[in-house]
Amino acid sequence: MNGRIFFWSLTSALAGFLFGFDTVVISGAEKTIQSLWGLSPGLHGVAMASALYGTVVGSLLGVGRLTGSDAKPRCFGSAFFTLLVRWAQLWRRMLRRSSQHAS
Repeated sequence: MNGRIFFWSLTSALAGFLFGFDTVVISGAEKTIQSLWGLSPGLHGVAMASALYGTVVGSLLGVGRLTGSDAKPRCFGSAFFTLLVRWAQLWRRMLRRSSQHAS
C-alpha cells in the first residue's frame, strides 16, 4: 500500500471523526443553550446552524495559518482571545445576577 494514500486516508477519517464529535457535542448542548439564553425556536435554529457551520468554516480557515513553523504563537493567541471573550461573558453574567439580587 502506498504510504501517502494511507496517510491521507487516515487524516480524512480523523477529520470526519472530529467533525462528528463536534456535531454530537453541539447536539447534546442545544436544549441547555436554548434554556440558558432564552432563545425562541427561530433563534435556537440560527444558533445551532451557526455552531455547525462554524465547525466547517473553522476547519477550513485553520488549515495553513495554524500549521506553519510559527503556529505556536497563533494558536496561543487564538486560545487567549477565546479565553478573554469567555471571561467577559462570565463577568457580565455575574454583574447582571448581582444587580438582580440587589433589587
